[in-house]
Amino acid sequence: MNEVLKRNLDRLGARDEGLASRLASVAPQAGLEVTSSSESGLVTGVAVVRDDAGVERKITLASRHRPGAEASRFADQADLKKHAVVLVIGVGLGHHVREVAKRAAGKGVVIVYEPSESRLRGVLEHVDADWLGAGHVELLAGELEVGDLTRRLEGRVSTVAQGVQMLSHGPTCRLDEEAVRSFAERFTQFVSFCRTNVATTMVIALQTCRNYADNLGRYAAGESINALKGLGRGCPAVLVAAGPSLAKNVALLENRDVRDRVIVIAAQTALKPLLARGIRPNFVTALDYHEISRRFYEGLPALDDVTLVAEPKANRAIVDNYPGPVRMCRSPFIDTLLGEMGRRVDALRAGSTVAHLNFYLAQYLGCDPIVLTGQDLGFSDGLYYMPGTAIHEVWGAELGPFNTLEMMEWQRVARHKTHLRKLEDIHGKPIYTDEQMLTYLRQFERDFGRANQTIIDATEGGLPKAHTERMGLAEALERYATGPAPALPTPGRELDLERLKLVHELLVNRTREVRTLAQLSRRTIPILKEMIANQEDQRKVERLFEKLEKNKREVAALQEAFALVNELNQIGAFNRLRADRAIEVEGADAVSRQRAQLERDVANVSWLIEACEQVLGMFERSAERMDGQLRDGLARIGAVA
Repeated sequence: MNEVLKRNLDRLGARDEGLASRLASVAPQAGLEVTSSSESGLVTGVAVVRDDAGVERKITLASRHRPGAEASRFADQADLKKHAVVLVIGVGLGHHVREVAKRAAGKGVVIVYEPSESRLRGVLEHVDADWLGAGHVELLAGELEVGDLTRRLEGRVSTVAQGVQMLSHGPTCRLDEEAVRSFAERFTQFVSFCRTNVATTMVIALQTCRNYADNLGRYAAGESINALKGLGRGCPAVLVAAGPSLAKNVALLENRDVRDRVIVIAAQTALKPLLARGIRPNFVTALDYHEISRRFYEGLPALDDVTLVAEPKANRAIVDNYPGPVRMCRSPFIDTLLGEMGRRVDALRAGSTVAHLNFYLAQYLGCDPIVLTGQDLGFSDGLYYMPGTAIHEVWGAELGPFNTLEMMEWQRVARHKTHLRKLEDIHGKPIYTDEQMLTYLRQFERDFGRANQTIIDATEGGLPKAHTERMGLAEALERYATGPAPALPTPGRELDLERLKLVHELLVNRTREVRTLAQLSRRTIPILKEMIANQEDQRKVERLFEKLEKNKREVAALQEAFALVNELNQIGAFNRLRADRAIEVEGADAVSRQRAQLERDVANVSWLIEACEQVLGMFERSAERMDGQLRDGLARIGAVA
């Protein structure tokens, strides 16, 4: 290994050890010729390729005489005012990548894709690619699925959501036309995932934090998932979702002997269809933030042997209406609120749906293999759900000879209109899905790619899923459900009233802190506006800055309250990121830059005040709710006595 390659791989290895390792072991592409150009210090080169008829042709990778000038013209296309990310397709000899990276420093992110790992290896033997060590540059190479992109770039999601400009290196597109086209399609899907993810986070932030506050008493004084860790080690888990294909296999779970040899984890949408067939899962999961989820729990029988595992962000209607034991997983928001009163509660990874939560719970239990059924992620046979789900009960009054269940299912699918996409299912037949379910699929594929467990897709319908072994449910049960499932502890259903009282007192103090934070923020805005109005008088600005610093010190003393409010202030945080980038991109003089920063701060503090008001309303409601829980608990104790 020559010194240039070693230096390049060391830079890359600090960011992406896996790709660096692959490039170290791959053979450099045959037919790559790198030579000096007439421009000092820069190389040029060609890739020699043969077509199907054996005819040899040479593709020039960079200008033979002025590769630096060519790279500069390429970088001139980058519009960092409009886009937070520049996607460069094709490394070539790297000159254009270096130029784009130099211009984007401090202003945006550069994502570079090279379809040929062998050609990239050959180039890195000859070109000192200092841009590989830049923190704002991400290098991708080879064949990549959307799940690989999600895994590699998950730390860039909010930046990608701010806009991407795609710039293509012409010679690479000629050399690897199909690979480039395929990557562009997958990256477009990844961008859609980023936008959906960020938009969802911002839209539901208020309701999510309200749910956290509503579930404070249950979280702090009820049961957690901690007692479940590792209990299912070596036992298969069957994860049941309510996709249309579940109808093909659900009867297999009616056999009690089968259920005694697996751990069954049901999404809340699948609970009623399972119970209607006499199938009582070990667990049902919930994370939905909206009160409409109540319908999945109305009219349920007593479920003392079915534990609900809920994320604390789930709507209180779920926890209040569930007729069985409840366990909760960790909430950083509530832990921040509790401060020193917090207790260790284990976390499950955050997912978009209960189906993702099913998977994370199975991993936490230590189950292996993990078997998916009913996880179509598409509208198999033009249906949204399998028969018997809660929505079908709601539709019951509207059914008739001219409005069948199948018609209503299709109407629900068709409402997605422009968001629908026609793909192929696991049987090679056409199937409709939508952008939201494709986002869910990408998250699954990211998680499956990281998993140490064997993942079996036993859905027998719907979209194919990367990093899974496809198998019928009957075969999976016969092969893996060979021994008794472990005994699982049933949690108590009463809250710890002494702890509940202490948490109630803590909440009163937190409310006082948030109110103080709001007052400090209101006092800060006039100071910022006065600084803007008196920018030409820097001595006055400095005196105002001293007042500002005093307020900042008081805010710093309210660390927990500030963190809680910022959890809610997702829109404000996103807008601040955009404003910060815009300030860097403008590259204005010192006075204009200061003004832009002060205007940004006024907007940011205004968002903070609004978030404080919302948090105060949540905390007051939570305190009333805990009052009721205390009264109910004391009443039950009195009744027993």
